[in-house]
Amino acid sequence: MTDEELKDVNTKDEEKGDSFKNKEKLKSENDMDENNITSCEKMSKLSPEEAQKKALELQKKIREKKLLKEKEEELEKEKKRIAMTKEMQKRKEQLEEYERKKYIESLEREKNEHKKEKEKQLELLKREYEAKFGIEYKIGNEKKKLQDLTENEKRDEIAILFNNLKKNYKDTKKQELLASLNILRTYFSNIYDNILEKKYQKIKKENKIFVEKIKIFEEMLHIFLLVGFEDTGDFYVIKNYPNTYLLSSAIKYIDLIKKTLS
Repeated sequence: MTDEELKDVNTKDEEKGDSFKNKEKLKSENDMDENNITSCEKMSKLSPEEAQKKALELQKKIREKKLLKEKEEELEKEKKRIAMTKEMQKRKEQLEEYERKKYIESLEREKNEHKKEKEKQLELLKREYEAKFGIEYKIGNEKKKLQDLTENEKRDEIAILFNNLKKNYKDTKKQELLASLNILRTYFSNIYDNILEKKYQKIKKENKIFVEKIKIFEEMLHIFLLVGFEDTGDFYVIKNYPNTYLLSSAIKYIDLIKKTLS
């Protein structure tokens, strides 16, 4: 077969292929036209009421989908808020625990420093006494009177009394002790927060709350005297300006003991 004959054959094959493609394209277009006609016929069959109903149903579905999405978003936000709140609470508790330990360490450090200073002064006094009189200095066993105690000594006495309260009643009268500590804290906080209000600096001995909550613990009566109250017979009264240092120390001791008892 010559080149020209081969070329004629290829050309005829291409023409046949193009003819087949054109037929397929025409068929596809006809099918699409038929589908469109069918769809239009269906739409044209709906009455205005039915068309309106369909539109309302579609709008309802859209609204429901939107509400569901908003609800899911709100739920996710709430989960994040709760998680954040828990994390903040955890950090707050950690900070409070750190501050509590730091405060206790500070108290211990001050106590040790005070003890060392006291021992140092006592040693100096002992040497001076022996040098002056030529006899051995003997430390008296008599306890100091309340009015002779320094602020730090009073604070130490307050701490000892609170520790005695916890030690003596934590197993037998825990709830009564907690209730009494709350009342005692209220007494001291009212004075500390309202330093010029004299009404908080005078407490009647026969007051029902005082009798039921404070008087039942002898240690608390001593604490009253140590922070600055004086026994006048019918009342406990702070006659001079309140000692905020001792009051704040007592309040802190109360908070510490309450935490250990809770």
